[in-house]
Amino acid sequence: MGAHRAAATPYTVRRGHPRRRGPAPAAHGTVPGSLQEWRGDRGDWRLTRHSRVVVPRAQAGELATTAKTFATDLSALTGRDIPVDEGAPRRGDVLLTTRTNGQVPGPEGYRLTSASELTIEAPTPAGVFYGTQTVQQILKADPDRSRVPRGTARDWPRMGQRAQMLDVGRKFYPVSYLKSQIRLMAWQKLNTFHLHLTDWRGFRIRTEKFPQLAAEESYSASDLRELQDYARRYHVEIIPEVDLPGHATPITAYDPSLRFSCESMDKAQWPGGEQGGWTLDITKEHTRDFVRELLDEIIPMFDSQYFHVGGDEIGYDPAKYACPELVTYQQERGFAYPGDVFVDFLNTLDRQVRGHGKTTEAWEWWNVYGQKSSIAPDKNIVLDTWVSDDPSALAEQGYRVVATPEQRLYISPGFGRKPGDYGYVDVRAVYEDYAFPTPDNVTGYKAARWSDQAEEQSPQWFDFFARRPLQVLAERTWGGPRSATVWQFFARADAIGGPAPGDPTALPKSGMRVTSVDSEETGQEPGAATRVLDDNPYTHWHTAYSPAPDTPPHEITVDTGARHRLAGFRYLPRQDGGSNGRVADYEFTVSDNGRTWRTVATGTFADDQTEKQVTFTPTTARYVRLRALSATNGGPFTSMAELTILQAPAGSGAPLAAR
Repeated sequence: MGAHRAAATPYTVRRGHPRRRGPAPAAHGTVPGSLQEWRGDRGDWRLTRHSRVVVPRAQAGELATTAKTFATDLSALTGRDIPVDEGAPRRGDVLLTTRTNGQVPGPEGYRLTSASELTIEAPTPAGVFYGTQTVQQILKADPDRSRVPRGTARDWPRMGQRAQMLDVGRKFYPVSYLKSQIRLMAWQKLNTFHLHLTDWRGFRIRTEKFPQLAAEESYSASDLRELQDYARRYHVEIIPEVDLPGHATPITAYDPSLRFSCESMDKAQWPGGEQGGWTLDITKEHTRDFVRELLDEIIPMFDSQYFHVGGDEIGYDPAKYACPELVTYQQERGFAYPGDVFVDFLNTLDRQVRGHGKTTEAWEWWNVYGQKSSIAPDKNIVLDTWVSDDPSALAEQGYRVVATPEQRLYISPGFGRKPGDYGYVDVRAVYEDYAFPTPDNVTGYKAARWSDQAEEQSPQWFDFFARRPLQVLAERTWGGPRSATVWQFFARADAIGGPAPGDPTALPKSGMRVTSVDSEETGQEPGAATRVLDDNPYTHWHTAYSPAPDTPPHEITVDTGARHRLAGFRYLPRQDGGSNGRVADYEFTVSDNGRTWRTVATGTFADDQTEKQVTFTPTTARYVRLRALSATNGGPFTSMAELTILQAPAGSGAPLAAR
């Protein structure tokens, strides 16, 4: 049994892990992690009130969008008006150029030189753009948002495609949210946004030829144009997916004649499949004509070089053999197996997509779980492989492959309750242990965000489960030097924050210590209060079980190490699957001396496991105290995985909006 501590008994936390390095070197101030190469020099480049973004006159056309985007974002970040100009740079300017003299590897690589001027050179506008993101991140980590350490860096990605997939078929996300994801992806140097646009909950593309097919919540042609124009500014490619012939419930509801008559293929074992109409009856010429007309309208709506046709979660072989019309069609066509009908259909779609000058992409499915076919998908098709952690098998067959390993990079928060459960990514294992194999023909890796069994949750709820895995994906697919642990990487990422200029950044926890806590459990479970500062969400503080537990309030006090301009905090509930001690009502106070306290925030947290961010009018203080006034289950305990303190940029004074 653990000892029960009296209220406000002070003690000092001695951290067990190495201290993180400070923010000065540019090589340690970026997301993804460190630059591939960095050679530092003394001093800093400084942004001044006369600074400009400059492009050579001969390159003004190709760099116009990148320069304008950079200047706009830089102005928002620094609070200074940064104009775009042509010609030669002066002291304090940022020069963007595509003249590299062969010093930059790869089309997305760049060279950053920080001297009296700041120069970003790359062979393509995309490489220049990634250099601008690095500069913005270094500036955001600087308290004054005006300095970049002098030196020279070369940086380039390990993989060509660095992708996120979002399931908007089961859950609709507004265009504004998709834009925010594009901006975040660009900040993390992810370059591909795969939109799963159709599923049993809705067909999300409005068409002129089939106006009643789309769900009420769907995207018009103008929505998609706006979204793609925005994505182009940030060098993100949007790959659309119309999932065929499975996941077709909205299509068969629109036209029931497209359904299979046999129940074995009409219904399916996957969520939504019990309704029937799951798979299009592609044995009918009417169905194939409908699909052809539909895709002929949709494919030209997208700029991407790829068009994804789905192809997954079609009934397994027993379901196929149990369908008389499918078996009859197979025999009439002279195919060896019913599965050949679906491979043939995939190849038919591929010819149509290629007819529009694009490359087909599809999910690996025809060959999984013992399914048989005598023909194979055309080698022109790019395949998303998800079954194995190692994508080598398909790559060795000559296919170009995007690896989306289900057990590593599927983000399906409707299923898992703790890290390592299905769909709840174990970020430690992925960051520290997974090799991200890249044999020949593997073009990159993709994190797949699925909405199953959580369709009514908010976008912010889903974001909690995706935030860390996307950071890990960005770090590992870009491929610079890694931190020793994933927790150290997250601490560095939090110190920079996201692309929104007004977002507060996290204070490094290496300089903090817990000075008092009223209760902690160290006997029946490891629940020491120091765990709220270990940057490890898999551990947590828990108040004592015995003797008879005290009722709330419970409180924890932290010395941040120095006076800071504080702007908020994040409370992360325990992430081990339990909800005991989850905080409901809270009070957050700050102090200059640890004796006199002032309240800066009160409220009630939502009863779920997502991280809660609270912001308040920036105020200067050294000590912080979180008082848990009640638990969501009404019990006597308090628990907390992490307490993260947020700071405001220098000179800010307006209230910051809650995330």
